[in-house]
Amino acid sequence: MIGISLMIVGIATAVISGGLTGRMVARFGEKRTLYIGQFFGASGMVIAGLAKTGAWLLASIPIISLWNISMPAAQSMMTHRVSEREQGELQGALQSMRSITFIIGPWLFLRIFGWFIDAKSPIHLPGAPYLLAGALLFTAMLMATRVEQPEIRPVTTGPIPDVVPPESIPSAAIAPIVDSQENA
Repeated sequence: MIGISLMIVGIATAVISGGLTGRMVARFGEKRTLYIGQFFGASGMVIAGLAKTGAWLLASIPIISLWNISMPAAQSMMTHRVSEREQGELQGALQSMRSITFIIGPWLFLRIFGWFIDAKSPIHLPGAPYLLAGALLFTAMLMATRVEQPEIRPVTTGPIPDVVPPESIPSAAIAPIVDSQENA
């Protein structure tokens, strides 16, 4: 069952990342693609959280995988909001946030899973981590619908001259000109 689920994850991710993301952005724009992806991710997480059989869990994987269309759209929207000089800082901040979530996420979801499967717990709900993830993604989707997308204008540096004087274009390494005859 684990091998089948990993195969479905791999196929769904390849198909969505390779063939669907660009088409979604072209058709719906970055903002809509962002929250459409988050909606499907949240829906898939809820299905996985409520799954009573392995078949239902497997059925949730392609739906959760549609979440993959949202990250390229989100990154594109963020890069339009900063200058070229700030791109490195933005990418570093994004990677730092990912690292923090990779530390906090497993611990948080493990604790939630442990609490909801404990015999002393009043509610037995092994899918609670998926339900929390779905709720968080749904909240992110609602927040994404409120994001204003800036108008993207082409960068202009001024008029391009018709003729560039040859003395302003170096043809080789710039060095002083020396006589062609050398005295030995």
